[in-house]
Amino acid sequence: MKKNKEIEKLFDCKLIITSEYAEKEKKLHISIYYILVILIIVGLIIVNYSSPNNIFFDKNGSFQWIGVTSIIALFTFVYSIYSTNKKNKYDVISKERIRWINEIKQQVAELLVSLNKYYDIVQNCGNKNILEPDSQKRQLLKDKYHDEANSLIEDIDLKVEILLMSFADNVDNKQMIDSINNTSAWVNSFNKYWTWRENAPFSVEFSFDDIPIHNLRTVSRDYLIREWHRAQRGE
Repeated sequence: MKKNKEIEKLFDCKLIITSEYAEKEKKLHISIYYILVILIIVGLIIVNYSSPNNIFFDKNGSFQWIGVTSIIALFTFVYSIYSTNKKNKYDVISKERIRWINEIKQQVAELLVSLNKYYDIVQNCGNKNILEPDSQKRQLLKDKYHDEANSLIEDIDLKVEILLMSFADNVDNKQMIDSINNTSAWVNSFNKYWTWRENAPFSVEFSFDDIPIHNLRTVSRDYLIREWHRAQRGE
């Protein structure tokens, strides 16, 4: 007697083509230094033309280099303060952020490797089960692959938790956190596949894919590229 067959999707999520962290066209940012320079020049021009004594020429009409020297010295002083403060801020923020980025990159890469291993195990099990007509042998084969998959669960859970602890729970990090959580939910969804008995009264075809793995790779890549550029700017 032919068994009734059902199709069940284990875990379903939308493929992310472009993440929220993908950098868009840069807006024009005007340096604070240049704004200060412009304001100082405008101020000097106003003072120069409103004052009876011209700072660039003496009463005899001779050009006074001391006026130019004073302006250059003022600009140099302002820029020196601005540059020093910016460098100090850059050194502290940038170095720490780059260190953090490298750590996250390593953690994500290790998690992706473990997830791909898990997916390969499930695929191999499914491909070999299709070719085996005997339900008892199919069950033995599934149990064998299930043991292999279980050996990765603790490792995957640990890597997921370490990553989640690295991100503050806020709006900006939401897509990154969701992508990490989805990989954990995706792995857990296979419990139904592993525990389903091959000699059940009706047949179930489990449908699955590796979209959560692709999503984590896409989102984390865009996130880390954005953070790297922010680190280069000392933000």
